[in-house]
Amino acid sequence: MKPSLSRRNFLEILSVAGGGLVLQQSPLGSQAFAQAGGDPKYLLVVYFAGGWDQLLALDPRPQNDPQFQVIAGRAPPTRIQPAYDLAGADDAGVAQVLTATGGSGVQTNGNLSFGPAVPQSFLQHAPDLAIIRGMQMDTLTHEVGRRYLITGKFPRGLVASGSSLNTAFAAQMGAQTDVPNLAMNVETYNEGLPPSASAVSVASYRDLLTVMQPQAGATLPAASNTALASFEMTTPDSCTAHGFNANGLTDAFKDARALGRNLMNPTKASLFNFVLPPPAPLTDLFTAFGLTTASDLTGPRGRAAVAAQALANGVSQVVSVTLGEDLDDHFDWSTQQPASLRTGFDALGRLIAYLKTKQAPGTTKNIWQCTNLMVFSEFSRTPMMNTREGRDHHLVSSCLVAGAGIKGNTVFGASTNAGMAVTKWNFATGALNAASGNVIRPPDVHATLLKSMGLSFGHISNQS
Repeated sequence: MKPSLSRRNFLEILSVAGGGLVLQQSPLGSQAFAQAGGDPKYLLVVYFAGGWDQLLALDPRPQNDPQFQVIAGRAPPTRIQPAYDLAGADDAGVAQVLTATGGSGVQTNGNLSFGPAVPQSFLQHAPDLAIIRGMQMDTLTHEVGRRYLITGKFPRGLVASGSSLNTAFAAQMGAQTDVPNLAMNVETYNEGLPPSASAVSVASYRDLLTVMQPQAGATLPAASNTALASFEMTTPDSCTAHGFNANGLTDAFKDARALGRNLMNPTKASLFNFVLPPPAPLTDLFTAFGLTTASDLTGPRGRAAVAAQALANGVSQVVSVTLGEDLDDHFDWSTQQPASLRTGFDALGRLIAYLKTKQAPGTTKNIWQCTNLMVFSEFSRTPMMNTREGRDHHLVSSCLVAGAGIKGNTVFGASTNAGMAVTKWNFATGALNAASGNVIRPPDVHATLLKSMGLSFGHISNQS
């Protein structure tokens, strides 16, 4: 496919050309469809809640470079203060990285660089990953930024606009598993898509057990059950029937009943029987994710283990999950931010490693090779420390993507070395170009991921 001078060529540059796509022109515009008989497709959406510090994670600067240092009480000329030395005083992990990197604090693997709060368990996967930097969020409000990246559409006030990425994926793929769309501690939306594409929202393994196991005393009387079954199976063409379904209520009811039957799977439910000590079938899983305490089971590593089980065992096609927590650090940055980031990235690193050990059905590939990934937070933290030893909200952020059709070991876009502002990026050439470039925004990331999977991004084609 030949690049043209348009924002949407972000897709051609970031995606592998060809990518198993069939392009079809129609009155509704250009849509991309997956070729029949291809590999199975999975989607993993990971949220870091609160606004992450990109200097500590995906967009670092060397601490030992004078242009980023506070000297004699004066702010750095770049207005960028990594402050790894301050974090290292409270965080052993950051201190170890500073020592290992000769005071820089910047860790590298191939073409990618990471800050000192990213652990080796995640760094090892760098060849598979792509970092998108200098992404304009257009908001400093938690709810707006979060929902912007969840749906790819800027919210209406604080209200989400459109469907979330996981729901758009599930709608186009069709329900093929017990819980096609699983969301753990992440908001999810469905605007105008089939009810069957909506996510089953849970907080932990306990909720998933509840919805997948038949509940005692929950059986309907025989007469009621027969009446419901008859209603589901018949579609009388009458004024009454059309009246009931004027707003799609009848269709939604039938879809919900069908989804409910799929959810009830005691055999699959046993995959999430997270107890200590673990039952024999779960021993390897618990070891892989370091689950040794009750708090582990409901924390980031426990949620990552649920995601692993759901994807690797054919329970879900798409999982969205919160792995980073408590990142809104206006006051306690040095004690909270590095530890929270490291915990989240460690859980994600373990999840990727586990998926690499499980074979995708009907292929010689592992699950990870058939999975696309988006990792995000609602915005970043300010590059300068505030007067309360914390960082505030910053408009320009980064995100991370990976998967089939995505070029790994690659950085796209950049933030400036003057206050970490947005840098325009040429979508046609892949070069930083202030004169003829464009600003990268969340819709570009959504469109790229959907196209890389051979799916349509028409629902966000009007975003700019």
